[in-house]
Amino acid sequence: MLYLDVLVLLNAGIGAVFLLAAGKLARRKTSRWRLTLSALAAGGYSLVLLLALPGWLLLLLQLPVSLGLVLLCYGWGGKRETLRLLFCFWGGNLLLGAVLGILDQWLAPLGALSRGGIYYVPVEPVVLVLVTIGCYLVLWLVGKFRKKPANRLRFRLKAGQREVEFTALVDTGNRLQDPITGRSVLVVQQKVLQNCLPSAVLEALSQGRPEQIQSPDWQRRCGVLPIRTAGGTGLLGTFRPEGLWLLKEGKTERVGALVAVTPQPLGGREYQALAGEQL
Repeated sequence: MLYLDVLVLLNAGIGAVFLLAAGKLARRKTSRWRLTLSALAAGGYSLVLLLALPGWLLLLLQLPVSLGLVLLCYGWGGKRETLRLLFCFWGGNLLLGAVLGILDQWLAPLGALSRGGIYYVPVEPVVLVLVTIGCYLVLWLVGKFRKKPANRLRFRLKAGQREVEFTALVDTGNRLQDPITGRSVLVVQQKVLQNCLPSAVLEALSQGRPEQIQSPDWQRRCGVLPIRTAGGTGLLGTFRPEGLWLLKEGKTERVGALVAVTPQPLGGREYQALAGEQL
């Protein structure tokens, strides 16, 4: 016999704990109302257990439901970030499932169930609280001893009616500014922009030679920025994008920075641009 209040509250609590743990591991923050709403959604979803669906169907449903809970809690932060949150959330569920599997010989006679990420254990609430907190602490310890990455920012850029998303490393030594307008400058590697800018424009900017651009429209939007590095001085081609947004915690914030193009690879898959602290 299933007690609906136990079923809903238990899965709401587990959902909240593991969504919070996923955010800790992925270093993402969320608001209380988002976390509460996501927990209630997790508790509400547990009612599908009453439909007596086959186990394979519950497993299939777990993917879109988990994704929905993660997006509801943290919003869209880009493909890579969302996948990281999703995998961390699954990790918590797998860990709890493994613990309940070990305890199955004691819990099964009590009517305990664990199917497709939905849990029902008719035992004293304090036991469930302790087990869930234990799983959270394991995930917290994993995150605590992980190597902390350098500060990253996620951007979306629009140019030539096309958009691209990329990750930028916050470089404390990057104080590049447009000498005329005082705008901050975001340095982006050439490869990231190859589907946004015309090839001739991109090639000219990567060489720091915007005067070679033939298009009058692009000529008005492009410029050059003198730079000084450890190896000497040089020039970076710059342009004004149609739009540049900073993506953070599921929100977008428009920024008015110029974009400088560098032909040099920056951080491989980790980051593809350099941003100053002012961004």
